[in-house]
Amino acid sequence: PREAHTLRPAPARTGQALWSAAATTHAQRAGLAAATVSGASFLLALHGPGSPQAAACDAGPALQPDYVPGVDDLAVDDRPAIGVLRVVRMLLRCIRLAILGSPLFVGVPLAVLFGRLFPVLEDWCWSYALHATYRAGPAFIKLAQWASSRSDLFPDRFCATFEQLHDSVFPHPWAATRRVLARELGADWEELLALDPRVIGSGCIAQVYRGRLSGAGPEGREVAVKVLHPGVHGTVFVDIDILRSLARLLGLVPALHWLSLPEFVEDFARQMFRQLDLRVEAHNLRRLGHNFRDDETIVIPGPVDSLSSQRVLIETFEEGTPIAHFIDSEACDADCKKELSKLGMNSMAKMIFIDNFVHADLHPGNILVSGEKGHLRMTFLDAGIVKELRADTHRVMLNIFQAFLNWDGEKAGQLMVEHAKGDTADLPAFCAGIQGIIDDSKTQPFFQHFGEYTARIFNLACTHKVKLESNFITIALAMKISEGLSIKLDPDVEMVKGCIPWLFKAQMHHGMSISSYLWETHGITRQMVSSLKV
Repeated sequence: PREAHTLRPAPARTGQALWSAAATTHAQRAGLAAATVSGASFLLALHGPGSPQAAACDAGPALQPDYVPGVDDLAVDDRPAIGVLRVVRMLLRCIRLAILGSPLFVGVPLAVLFGRLFPVLEDWCWSYALHATYRAGPAFIKLAQWASSRSDLFPDRFCATFEQLHDSVFPHPWAATRRVLARELGADWEELLALDPRVIGSGCIAQVYRGRLSGAGPEGREVAVKVLHPGVHGTVFVDIDILRSLARLLGLVPALHWLSLPEFVEDFARQMFRQLDLRVEAHNLRRLGHNFRDDETIVIPGPVDSLSSQRVLIETFEEGTPIAHFIDSEACDADCKKELSKLGMNSMAKMIFIDNFVHADLHPGNILVSGEKGHLRMTFLDAGIVKELRADTHRVMLNIFQAFLNWDGEKAGQLMVEHAKGDTADLPAFCAGIQGIIDDSKTQPFFQHFGEYTARIFNLACTHKVKLESNFITIALAMKISEGLSIKLDPDVEMVKGCIPWLFKAQMHHGMSISSYLWETHGITRQMVSSLKV
């Protein structure tokens, strides 16, 4: 099998982007730029010293609902409150994005009007949109990566185009890498590390090389070396400022206020800031490695702490074949695909229900497969994006899942409202809407229609003014991404039946009661639950 260790797989290792983190399209980005430029006069008011966003920047981790001690101390936006200089930078950035998107302002209308006569017009628009997204920077690339994984929300052509963002992003020059290594490891870094200058993977935040330790640690240990792109901090900061302004502007629309868009942007911002400090990823790798220490089917690269820093991460090199190869290849039989599907489903269920520490960027480029049929192993790479809920929030999530399994829409709705922010206009109507979704899931399995049901929950939230907890949304999207890969490998996989034992295991661990109705209804035995490896 081919060897790979990438943030994103190399260009030759393409695969459908089923598992990913958050992102947007170039068309959305062009609209974002235009909206922000037109609303530039409001920027100081939106981000003034008294605004929630400015307060979050000033206060740092203390205001973060999922603050991770020792991690968010490293990765925070500690800039002063918004000022004239930051507004100017935002305006200049918006102008650049508008210029970048300007060809589409002409091309898209022409493609709509004359696309049937000249199909090349539409092809050009999609090709340019992909190119512009590459050039727009890491924040927008991350948003586009997320969007390309949501085939339930976006057209096939859109997903097929932007899933290529998972393959490779333009690498920075080798000379820039040498400068970073000299600054982080010292001028004599070549005495510590023998590095192949060929890039084996380049993401929107950093790129990866293959090397071997020479003067530190175990002699000859093969490692992967991840190096941040030069200038990535400044680009991410100004793009987050733009997204914050846009979310705040859209939050003024009553119909959208209850979607908690500013909170969603703040959550996305925290995830981006964490990725700008590779010590955070080293922490995540250690945590994931500890959680899966007794599971021989899941491999987590181990960081070399003595040589890792904010801009450089050195970790053990793991060999394997990208999982995308097994999705479409006839060389992998049905039993092999079923085994991989079950591994992916069980690992995600364990992270969500038991560990409460979820790798939230498990698209195919970040999963390698090794071993033989019957003894396959998955390697999880690029742990820069994770999600961890507070203990009380995690218990609420478990209760909501149990209410869905109990076909109890009223209780599920009440739990969502109790954990929401603000007042609910019509609690009975919201709960009735949730009950309607649950009733539909009796004939149409919930996980097989997860995107549709999620959209309906969002619509209910807007109609009845329920400000959804952004952490629940993030976990829901992670589950959807996991489900997408498992079903792609095995269309007959029973996601609900596979996840219920893990839910029961978590509830028993927390001393929560499980009714006999649930055991009987879903055909789960206590032996099935006790046999799970945690």
